[in-house]
Amino acid sequence: MEPKSAPLKKPDVFRRTFSSAILYRDYRLLWMGSWTEHMGEWMETTALLWLLNQLTGSPLMGTLFVSLRHMPLVIFAFVGGVIVDRLNRRAVLIGSLLASALVSLATAALVYTGLIQWWHILANGALAGVITGFNHPARHTLLPNLVKKEHLLNAVTLDSGSVTASRIIGAPLAGFIIAIAGSTTPVLGLKAVGAFVAIFWLSWIKAPPTPAEAKKKSPVANFVQGLQYVGSHRDVLTQILLYLLPYFVTNTYTGLLPYFATNVLDIGPELYGLLNAAPGAGALATTLVLAALVNLRRKHLVLLLGGICQGVALLLFAISPFYLLSLFLLLLVGASNTIFMTLNNTIVQQMIPDQVRGRVMSLREVSSGVGPGGSLISGALAEAFSGQLAVGLAGVLAILVLLSILLFSPVSRRPTTPQPT
Repeated sequence: MEPKSAPLKKPDVFRRTFSSAILYRDYRLLWMGSWTEHMGEWMETTALLWLLNQLTGSPLMGTLFVSLRHMPLVIFAFVGGVIVDRLNRRAVLIGSLLASALVSLATAALVYTGLIQWWHILANGALAGVITGFNHPARHTLLPNLVKKEHLLNAVTLDSGSVTASRIIGAPLAGFIIAIAGSTTPVLGLKAVGAFVAIFWLSWIKAPPTPAEAKKKSPVANFVQGLQYVGSHRDVLTQILLYLLPYFVTNTYTGLLPYFATNVLDIGPELYGLLNAAPGAGALATTLVLAALVNLRRKHLVLLLGGICQGVALLLFAISPFYLLSLFLLLLVGASNTIFMTLNNTIVQQMIPDQVRGRVMSLREVSSGVGPGGSLISGALAEAFSGQLAVGLAGVLAILVLLSILLFSPVSRRPTTPQPT
């Protein structure tokens, strides 16, 4: 049974761009919760990276913190995927937000009391990664059940845009608060506030029940079935493996932004906040364009071109000595990353049935957990040589991998077969 939608009166640009949020009440509540959740998350992440850089002065620590927020997904994402295919998906999402709020409040208490140590911040990152292993599969499986198939690209795009574009407000606001207050203290705990507001919105959602098929077998059998499904569907497996690349690239530059701010561009926390927000601004612009597209047939081709563009922009950012140029290049990085990840998500969602959706989407998150291992190599390179070399090599890797696929895989250049509605 497909979700009910309100009538769409005029096919103007605004209504077409925000069609999922306008048409579907339950999706609108999920989307508003995503904004508040990630607004607090970006503000706190910006502050913790700045504080970690102050405590250690090590570029490796920044990449380690970002990596720890994803590496636990290698184990916990698939556990979360099995759970969300068996239990109420909305309840799992709410539970993950409560856990996230508790971690945020505990970290804030350590900062407020002056007891914070560098390893506390790394522990925060690791715990956030464990929680994400349940949060993301629950969100990804809930979303397609709140909209009709013809609005899936729009819904995925708006959801992705809420995550990255919240950076535009959260990151610079955190930077300005840190600059004015002279410390990160006022910013800590805001992730908990955002999570509690998101829980309020989620409590009003009326979601369809989770398919009962998975409950007929044991969790171990569910796990094996998910692996078998992905292994027997080559196109799904390819998209999951491709998901590794942007996480490697994104985590590399995100963890090294404090290094570039202090060692390359010679800027303070307020301009660092804007630097952190630039990818979100690029993501927002791209989100509006993607969301306005009723149907994009060549999804695979546009996905690869977006990834190549990200690699080029990141390579140029690595060698840029000018703040404004670096800001512009990060805009391009955010825009192209949004194209890649949104289309990857949409393609996978369109391929898979709902009864295995949690396990397949969680395996995609497992890929994102493996990817940050490469960014640790970048952190080590930055520590031994320079951040410019580390980020530049990440950009070159993205260009070479995706250009090879584009040139030697004919299927990537073919139109995407329209999905039935």
